[in-house]
Amino acid sequence: MLDHFSWRHIPALLSATPMFFGGLIHGLLKPQAALLTWGMTEEIARSREAQIVYYGHTMRTSTLGLLVFALYLQGNLTGVDTTMVVMGGYCGIADVLTIWYHGNKSVIPVRLLSVLCIAGWGLAGMTASSSL
Repeated sequence: MLDHFSWRHIPALLSATPMFFGGLIHGLLKPQAALLTWGMTEEIARSREAQIVYYGHTMRTSTLGLLVFALYLQGNLTGVDTTMVVMGGYCGIADVLTIWYHGNKSVIPVRLLSVLCIAGWGLAGMTASSSL
């Protein structure tokens, strides 16, 4: 099952792990803390309404992490790369914009860099690549 492992798979697995487990556990059990970690302000994070809506974000995030694991275990490395492009290039940029307009802007540089790296790795097809 894991006989196809390569060092090129590490970025995909490292990005999927906190998305799946962190999204699922942290977001559901401690939504206020998760909102703060994600980049929202204290005022928004304390809001019960924001915490309820964040459950949907939590499910989206954990689903993407689970999808990367499922595709990886199937050996569909091109699917892993495609999912990374969607995670970073679409969901990640949407997250950055949401934080820009409504959150703590100090977290944006790190978040933007991480989502661009995730999207770039997938766009370059690095997980599925056999070169290097």
